[in-house]
Amino acid sequence: MVEQKQKSTLSYFNTFFVFFGISVIIEFFYMGLLGIVQGSTLTILELSLSFDNAVVNALILVNMPPLWRRRFLTWGMVIAVFGVRLIFPILIVFATTDLSLVESFSLAFNNPVEYEKVIMASHHIVMAFGGMFLLMIFLSFLFNENKDVYWIAFIEKYASRWSSIGDLKILIAILTIAIIGIYAPTQILVEEVLKDIDKSDIVLPMIYGILLYLCIEFLRGILEDDGQKHDLDNMETEREKIEHIANSKLAKGGLASFIYLELIDMSFSFDGVLGAFAVSQNIIIIMLGLGAGAFAVRNLTILMVDRGIVAEYKYLEHGAMWSVGLLSISMIIQIFVHLPHGLIIAFAIIPIAVAFIQSIKENKLNL
Repeated sequence: MVEQKQKSTLSYFNTFFVFFGISVIIEFFYMGLLGIVQGSTLTILELSLSFDNAVVNALILVNMPPLWRRRFLTWGMVIAVFGVRLIFPILIVFATTDLSLVESFSLAFNNPVEYEKVIMASHHIVMAFGGMFLLMIFLSFLFNENKDVYWIAFIEKYASRWSSIGDLKILIAILTIAIIGIYAPTQILVEEVLKDIDKSDIVLPMIYGILLYLCIEFLRGILEDDGQKHDLDNMETEREKIEHIANSKLAKGGLASFIYLELIDMSFSFDGVLGAFAVSQNIIIIMLGLGAGAFAVRNLTILMVDRGIVAEYKYLEHGAMWSVGLLSISMIIQIFVHLPHGLIIAFAIIPIAVAFIQSIKENKLNL
């Protein structure tokens, strides 16, 4: 039997190179060299901010069927590039102004400077919603009584024990909203001008973030359960076992995980989309630059899954989840004050890097 040759690392990034090349051509004809510089800067920004997203994606993708992995790279990329990086910012304008959907599209393409002002005026809403959604993901990881591997042991061990007392993640989330509701600002600074806002503009999106997380978890529970208890060992043939698994948990769970992955990607993209306006106000350049970065993140995810990187380095999941926790806290803080992108990138990369290094050390000790 001929042993299959392992794909080279660069070959995993073929779709990124293709999309990036096409993006550079469009950017050049659209805005010349300035467009290429802005688009390339946004690609680097997206990859830097979303490195932790790649690890989290890999954790979920490793348990998905091959069919849904392929769909993650095809349908998922259409959603990531055109849905999150193009449609979502326009929907923010539609949802937070009196403009119609057509007028919101027109504003984005024809008056990018005014469009940026409207987007930045909605910064607190997006941060509240995304921050709380990501916080729920982190708290679900932290308060998990079934964990048998601990990274930051003095925190994770106690959190795992306390999780048996009750649903602490909901308690902490509601307590966070209650505190934010007390201290939430009633004015925000937009273009050096103070704008009055209602506290409900912050509290309600945080509640919606919790509701979205709970709805997705509920949906995953439904789709991953076929409603019947089967004993696979009692099935007569191996084919029956395979057909049962394919028709229940794998196929349906793949759909649930796909939806979950896209929502996580959207939450991870908030900072990148908002931060993009510091580089360019042109929606086409933003979509192309961030879209290329999204392709790089997707390709990195598949590389991690195929090479078994997540399974091989046992603390990598923990580093990714602590990164999610820090990112969620940074988004909540940004309801009150803006944080530099360098600090946010550090939140995304440092926990994963440290967990990766410690995993390598642990593997060497176990040899």
